Amino acid sequence: MKTSFYFVLWILIYPILGLLNNDFVNNNAFVVALAAVWGFSWVLNRSMPKTLTYERVSQIAPILEDVYTGNVESFRKRLSREAMVETITSVYFLVTVCVILFAIIKAGVNDWVALIVFGFFTFGAVSRSSKLMKAKSELNNGPTAERCMEISDETYQLDYASYYEAHEGRSYQDMLPPRPANYKAFQITSMVIAIVCSLLGLLYLVLGIAIMIKENSAEAFAFSGMYILYGSLATYFGVKDVINIFHTFKKPANQAIPTQNETYTEIKQ
Repeated sequence: MKTSFYFVLWILIYPILGLLNNDFVNNNAFVVALAAVWGFSWVLNRSMPKTLTYERVSQIAPILEDVYTGNVESFRKRLSREAMVETITSVYFLVTVCVILFAIIKAGVNDWVALIVFGFFTFGAVSRSSKLMKAKSELNNGPTAERCMEISDETYQLDYASYYEAHEGRSYQDMLPPRPANYKAFQITSMVIAIVCSLLGLLYLVLGIAIMIKENSAEAFAFSGMYILYGSLATYFGVKDVINIFHTFKKPANQAIPTQNETYTEIKQ
């Protein structure tokens, strides 16, 4: 699913859980929300595997295609953009961990599970950010097609060798599997969700700025920072998904149905 989908899901899940008016749910809201998001994702992944496989491949293939065609500038721009977004994500998780820790120590909130989970999220985000920033620095120092190939293998963990072998004698369009029959409905639904994500992100930005202006304390500053960072990410991914989906509307669908040996559908992640 699109990244904006998970932002909207996380934003909406807590009000939905609040409607249940259940003491267990209220006392373990974060764990229940995490389980609900995971369970919903699990169901979606198994209910429309062809659609999600096409979506995953269509997102990965442009990276490998830039390497294949030697388009270093396009590869560099994507890498820089992803490094920036991952760095902002890392800062958001760091601020969130600080807010949770502050609530546990100062307010006596029993939220150790959330602290541990967000600690893992923070570690993963910081690790990805560090790898992307390192790769960006290496590419800036040596902007070559060979360096792009190394980054695609080592940083993105993609199997460029298999992509190269499958690409020989075929066009880029041939590298994609055929679009599933229900892909148009998936695009429309994703577009609506991405727009909602952008609007909710802007709302979080406004709330964060309002808290920062109204309150004057370290606690308020931390909460406002968390809101602003989350709103910035939600707005970015919402707008990004809207633009990407809009572009896919203009692309002709791949109507051919190649055999498995003729289509590169299994890209190492």
